[in-house]
Amino acid sequence: MRYLSWILPLFLLQVNNANAQNAYNFNFNHSLWDSSTHQKMTAVCTPSYSDHTFIFGKIKITRPVCHFDKQCGFIFNDTSNFIQSGSYTIELYAELDSISGYRKLIDYKNLSVDMGLYDNDDACTFRGPGTVSGDLFTRGAYAFVVITRDGATKTVKLFVNGSYVDGFSDADFDYAVYDASKTLRFLQDDNYSTGMECSSGNIAMLTIYNAAIDDATVKSHYAALPESLKIKPAEPIKK
Repeated sequence: MRYLSWILPLFLLQVNNANAQNAYNFNFNHSLWDSSTHQKMTAVCTPSYSDHTFIFGKIKITRPVCHFDKQCGFIFNDTSNFIQSGSYTIELYAELDSISGYRKLIDYKNLSVDMGLYDNDDACTFRGPGTVSGDLFTRGAYAFVVITRDGATKTVKLFVNGSYVDGFSDADFDYAVYDASKTLRFLQDDNYSTGMECSSGNIAMLTIYNAAIDDATVKSHYAALPESLKIKPAEPIKK
């Protein structure tokens, strides 16, 4: 029994670590690559990079961030079927230069419809199933936006800066799952709105997991931002 008393926690730790590695982490260190998996996003326009200083209490971190102009977001094409099951978590750490009116954060349907995740007058809104909101955005300030979807229950949850905002059921795969294009678009508006509902800004981190993490883990990831934002020098990409 003594043997089992320490081997079980070790086993659970290994399982949790294994699950935590099922992610694409884009840290925008003068690159759109995830240097661990060699996955790449595409920029709608040519991105530019500059150093930004983040302050968390007494912790100060200076690192590159990626600037995007209005309607110049980023595209993730899931050619490897990483989140095809419908279970995923997306963590977005970015700031918008404008939060007046609708500003699209995530588009799931390859710009063909108006549905998706927005900032709307400093609130988070998931257009389609109804309003999911919380007055948590500030113009020019970075926000940690997390959306999770459980493929088994079809439950979608939204968090901003570590706090649960609201959720809804996506039972018919209408709102929070990509279509046959297997494409997620970030910070780019759809054609339905003629590309007007978006903002320029900066992005420091985007992580995509192939599982829905729970509320406690979202809080822990938000608390760990000072460590997560630290980056090593860019590594050469192995092709």
